[in-house]
Amino acid sequence: MDNSKTKTRLTYIDIARGIAILLVVIGHMNQFYRNNLNISNPQMLSFIYTLHIPLFFIISGMLFSEKSFKDVSFTKFLIKKIKTLIVPYLFLDITGGLFNVFVYSDVTLVNIKNVVVNTLTLHCNIGANWFISALFIGEIILYFFMKFYMPIYKYIAWIPFLLINVFYPFSHWINIAVRGVIAFTFILLGYYLKEFFKSDLNKRWYMILISLVITYMVSKFNGQIDIWGSTIGNPFLCVLGGLAGSYAVIGISKLISSKLLVFIGQNTMTVMGTHMLIIFFIWPLLSKSVFAAFPSLTTSAVGAILFFAIVIAVDLPIMYLYDRFIPFLIGKPSKPVVKEKEAVKSVQDIA
Repeated sequence: MDNSKTKTRLTYIDIARGIAILLVVIGHMNQFYRNNLNISNPQMLSFIYTLHIPLFFIISGMLFSEKSFKDVSFTKFLIKKIKTLIVPYLFLDITGGLFNVFVYSDVTLVNIKNVVVNTLTLHCNIGANWFISALFIGEIILYFFMKFYMPIYKYIAWIPFLLINVFYPFSHWINIAVRGVIAFTFILLGYYLKEFFKSDLNKRWYMILISLVITYMVSKFNGQIDIWGSTIGNPFLCVLGGLAGSYAVIGISKLISSKLLVFIGQNTMTVMGTHMLIIFFIWPLLSKSVFAAFPSLTTSAVGAILFFAIVIAVDLPIMYLYDRFIPFLIGKPSKPVVKEKEAVKSVQDIA
């Protein structure tokens, strides 16, 4: 019984992660459409940004248990987070930066050095990778918060979030710290409200609908938030939209079954670090072929859906290869060697 419950919980969490990372891809592609196609939907972009990154942080908090910090030394906690977050960040950002150098630029020592410097100074060669460092900082803050201030955390957790706008405009390093504080706030909410999110109440369609309406209204009145730039608008609306949107997506995730979404949800780190590379690599090929042959696609939803589907289709084998052969570089434990037939079957099961 317990194993079944655990499996179910992890399955809907993976599906929620899968939905969240697909929303990240759609959000970045929407911006791309605005710059390269005659398609853009600012309100949809605002809606997506209201919930997708907060959802990731909230899920992280839901999975954060008391045993994560109780009787666990900071050194042990830090080593674990370095393995699961910093190593993937270094791998994905450096390889992504080198890909850009080799494909789009001159292969010089200066350019290669700049790739490494950008990664180490958290300027990020691949824009979406800022999320990984924010999650790392947020979880480090949470560790100390839980370790030393557990009795009063629910009363003062809002203070750092409400003080964010005091620091605007931000320097690079202050901006990184503020992202971490925003991440910490949503992670803490995920931890504190985990039973609320785990409840079967959010499986009811009327609760999902109400939550989506709240998210939409927040996105309309608060505008597009940008956690990367520490732009959140009204802090209370930002929190409300993030909570409502996460509640809806988690509820939807409990109602659907999809091996593909589970697989994508288990490989969000890879998607985070590769999808923008794929978008910019695939677009010139499509613009000179499919979109050139069918110009009407550049102004239709069909063209947007086609582009999105191709990007995900290209990313799927990358997810599989990283997960299969170098899991330790994307924050996962190494896997035992499996027979060739079993490996083929696992790929077929995903399809």
